[in-house]
Amino acid sequence: MRIRLYLLIGSLLILISCNTVLQETQNWIEKSNDNTIQILEGNYFHLENGLIKTFLPKGFKQLTLETYRSILDSSLTRSQLTNEMRRLESMRDMEGDFYLFFDSYTRSTYTLNTLPYMNFSKQDAAMLLSIIKQKNNQVSLVTDLNFKKLTAAYAKNKDFTMFRSIFQVDNVEEDIRIFSNFYIITADKQTFMINLTTPFEVNFDGYIEKMKF
Repeated sequence: MRIRLYLLIGSLLILISCNTVLQETQNWIEKSNDNTIQILEGNYFHLENGLIKTFLPKGFKQLTLETYRSILDSSLTRSQLTNEMRRLESMRDMEGDFYLFFDSYTRSTYTLNTLPYMNFSKQDAAMLLSIIKQKNNQVSLVTDLNFKKLTAAYAKNKDFTMFRSIFQVDNVEEDIRIFSNFYIITADKQTFMINLTTPFEVNFDGYIEKMKF
């Protein structure tokens, strides 16, 4: 069960949104990378299952897939839009609940999936990272996408277990660069998968830490 889930997660993460890239960093992206900022600005979203409150920067709005498609339709090629919608529809069809948020100002996309409960170990996290890297390498062989791992970390305390990875994704043909931030979190007998794609590298951990379970 766990290995099958890891394989599915690895496959989902290789289809990356290529939203229009901004020319300079904006608002919360700048602040997230500023270590002197102690108070993160944002809003809580009470998710439908009533068990989770996710904290996101100001500018994010919860969307349906249909609304998201209509927003991206004017800025992506048909192929890019098809790949992005296929990725999100695969996430939506996973066991559990699926939530989609989008910041139109920074062109950043945030998704959250509830997953079957897993009390995963550091070895499990290493296996998942290996699968993700393998899938990325396979994609690089047949596309113009290049993947570079920037960081990967595993953390555990009495309240939660977390795996995080950040990849830089370059589309060589179209001269586009994005950053994919991926989290698996287990807390209070619940497991979540979070994916954030942004046009600039960000430190999103502060927002993750403000989630309420």
